[in-house]
Amino acid sequence: MRNLFLLLLTFVSMSPLGLLAQFPAIQMRLQAGKILGKSEYFVDYTYRHKTPAESKDFQEDIIRVELGKALVKSYSYRLWQADSALTHDANKYAQIKIPDEGLSPFCYYRDLTNGTTQVYYRTPLSGPTLKYTDTPTFSWTLTGEKKVISGYEAQRATCQFRGRSYEAWFTPSIPISAGPNFFGGLPGLILELHSMDGTHHFVLDALCQRSADIVEWKIRLVKSVSRAQFRDYYQRLHKHPIQTFEANGQRVYPRDAQGKFLTAGETLSWTIPFNPIELE
Repeated sequence: MRNLFLLLLTFVSMSPLGLLAQFPAIQMRLQAGKILGKSEYFVDYTYRHKTPAESKDFQEDIIRVELGKALVKSYSYRLWQADSALTHDANKYAQIKIPDEGLSPFCYYRDLTNGTTQVYYRTPLSGPTLKYTDTPTFSWTLTGEKKVISGYEAQRATCQFRGRSYEAWFTPSIPISAGPNFFGGLPGLILELHSMDGTHHFVLDALCQRSADIVEWKIRLVKSVSRAQFRDYYQRLHKHPIQTFEANGQRVYPRDAQGKFLTAGETLSWTIPFNPIELE
């Protein structure tokens, strides 16, 4: 564990703040847990997002959805690939690597029978994974507009959700009320979704029929919190990162864009760009 801590410490001290848009999630070994249900489809979305919101450039990830009639699992496919490489490495002391920035540290298990979602958030560095229960509800307005996406006829819908306005295109051809992350509530699968401010955009990349077990991953260190507690931590992490890390028993030494270590005063005033998909 000491080697891991030193590696993470070196990583943070070597990251120029001018280039750091967010802390990447740390690669971890995955263990299969209990089987929650069966998938009928695997769906991949290209997820493009801006952090900070005023950035000219997008960061990009692939969000994979294991889609079942009763349960939906959504997570970063690229982060899962990094985890899998470590999990299957024959050397149990293999070096942990830092995945690319911009990969979503969230995993969602959405129960379509009761509307609840179990959300897992992988905190940066060697902190615990936070888990909370959410019950998102959506008030969509259906429009008569239609277009074809990857061979599926899709219908347009709009809504306001937790501080943002969204446009979605869904297909009744796949009558499962789901989409990327925790999104759903429409009479069909969401194929494309974007926030009206243009900072978050999901678009269908691949869709295939695939029956497989939907497995809940076993994570070594999980801390259960309320959604309010998670939001408080998430905001503090970005607004006061040094104080948040120190409260967790972690030490980091940030540098500026020129690679120079910050002074004590500069370190305390350091912030991390913040553009969460949920604003409230």
